[in-house]
Amino acid sequence: MVSLLDAIILSFIQGITEWFPISSSGHLALAQQYLGFQNLGFDVYLHFASVLAVVILFGKDIAKLTFLTKANKKYLLRILLAIIPVGIVGLLYREHIRYAFSNLLFMGIFFIIFGIFIYSTKFSSEQKHKPSIADSLIIGFAQTLSLFPGISRSGMTVGSGLILGIKKEEAIKFSFLLAVPIILGATLVEAKEIALSNIPPTTLLTAFTITLLTSLVTIKLLIKIINSDKFHLFGIYNVVLGIIVLILNFVN
Repeated sequence: MVSLLDAIILSFIQGITEWFPISSSGHLALAQQYLGFQNLGFDVYLHFASVLAVVILFGKDIAKLTFLTKANKKYLLRILLAIIPVGIVGLLYREHIRYAFSNLLFMGIFFIIFGIFIYSTKFSSEQKHKPSIADSLIIGFAQTLSLFPGISRSGMTVGSGLILGIKKEEAIKFSFLLAVPIILGATLVEAKEIALSNIPPTTLLTAFTITLLTSLVTIKLLIKIINSDKFHLFGIYNVVLGIIVLILNFVN
């Protein structure tokens, strides 16, 4: 059972870590281990609240894509291509992914590897305005790694976009628009587990509200950080956290 206090703590963690490249799934898994429970359905519910922030902030871009012009069709195709790999891997390896969420050794290793990847974006440079079909596939395959705790979805997609030389604003937009169908899909897959969690409606509403508001602030702040060329600094945080998690794993 998720208590109101647990829900509040996890909601703030989700709202901050979902969009910063520091793995919301990894932080939620660590927090739940500390709090003494694990509820993947509740995690997905919080992710659903987070994605609503994208719909609010990027509503105009989403609305424009509903007009099926030639350019929009090409852009939607690129989004689809980037979604397919994570959908296939998520369904095929669902149980393996669940196991990783309870394994500190895996989490520590993933945090460190991901941190090195994020820091490498320091050496990227803008070369093109929008992602090509090849770029979309690369971003899509990179995104599959974010199914595991310790690897951030937004970090992998934005980071891959920057390394591929895509313009900062476009890398951000493409990453966030990708999140909408992916998180909505995950919510549908885990809907039964969410319903069976027997979490009080007031707790769910409180968690949803906190996660949404925190996500709105975090997304705006992340955009400023990326535009100021400080995105790579999150890599240091991930490596340090990964080392701490590994130490905790071997000490316990």
